[in-house]
Amino acid sequence: MKKILFLFLSVFTLFSCGSDNGGDDNNGTSNNVYPKVTTGQLTFNQAQFTFHGTVTSAGSGFSTRGFCWAKTINPTINGSKTISDFNNSVGDYSLTPDYGADFEKSTLYYFRAFVRTGSGETIYGENVTFITPGKMDINFKMVKQIYTTAATFETDKITVNYLEPFYPDEKGFCYRTSAGVDISNGQTVKAAIANNYSAYELEAVGLLPNTTYYVKSYVKEGAQVYYSAEKTFKTAGAIGASGGYVFYDKGETTDGWRYLEAAPNNLIYNGSDKVQWGCPFDIINQTQSVMGSGPANTARIVSQCSDANSAARLCDNYVLNGLTDWFLPSEDELMAFYKSANNVYNIASNNVSQKYYWSSTEVPGSNQVKILEGYIGHMWSYTKDYYSVRVRPVRRF
Repeated sequence: MKKILFLFLSVFTLFSCGSDNGGDDNNGTSNNVYPKVTTGQLTFNQAQFTFHGTVTSAGSGFSTRGFCWAKTINPTINGSKTISDFNNSVGDYSLTPDYGADFEKSTLYYFRAFVRTGSGETIYGENVTFITPGKMDINFKMVKQIYTTAATFETDKITVNYLEPFYPDEKGFCYRTSAGVDISNGQTVKAAIANNYSAYELEAVGLLPNTTYYVKSYVKEGAQVYYSAEKTFKTAGAIGASGGYVFYDKGETTDGWRYLEAAPNNLIYNGSDKVQWGCPFDIINQTQSVMGSGPANTARIVSQCSDANSAARLCDNYVLNGLTDWFLPSEDELMAFYKSANNVYNIASNNVSQKYYWSSTEVPGSNQVKILEGYIGHMWSYTKDYYSVRVRPVRRF
């Protein structure tokens, strides 16, 4: 009889023990169904941090939902900063703390969604991390107009992330030939006016040909320096498919091309490097001077000038190393050729017969054309029948 009584008491004790609620702030009872909440991603807009979460199940009910955050993992409502509202709705919710909620800049935080039950228990979602932005973001847009020894850096905008005064005293770009550039270890080019939010672009000169550079945009405010992401670019000066120099890189591919390549030598016709522009008393009209207009200019000249030995036609018929896409360069393209050649490779001398180059840009309404004085780098207007002018075919890719 004693053995039967002992066995009955043991079974009764085993089935009378309660269970833990899984590590929340307070233990519940076995007949309580806890609500469930998940933590979403944080969004940020102009000094406002917005937390997002979802109550996926109401359980036995809850009265409050919110978020807590800290610089350490597993923040709780007792040891962290919190924001909450009295709401027992199931589904997505979001809350935005005041600007002065003490978020440190450029700092890693953990946050969790939570709900509070009517009995005072706190149920948490999972940890989600975020890094607060720095005071400002600098959008380095691109490197463009790249020559052998010069390039233009362009910053799109400066975004100030916090509701604080903005007093920059210097802004510009820093660059060097290895990664990790900053203003202390690289060369700099600076904007003339620094104390505004405006986009800016600056040209760096004195670069090395055919060389990779690393560059950042920066803004300096007192002792604090803010940087953009680092970009790389390579100066012009590589040898192209024709054996001539790639003398210009516009920084991106648009309209089907990015680079300009000059033929390795001046064009020779009937044993001479002096070529007629062609149709000296005709007016072609509607030729352009800008970068990228050389092919269209050449096609227009060829269609309206029947001279077999015209500069544009000779370029259009030029073939080198299997390449057939040559044209007579426009005024701006020819000037880019000079800018990249200057101090790098010789294209002209001070001899009057060795320094002029035809462009495909006609002076509107006249029988004059823009030509390059390739020794000192000036563009002139000359009549089409001038005889001491050379041609350098150009292609793009």
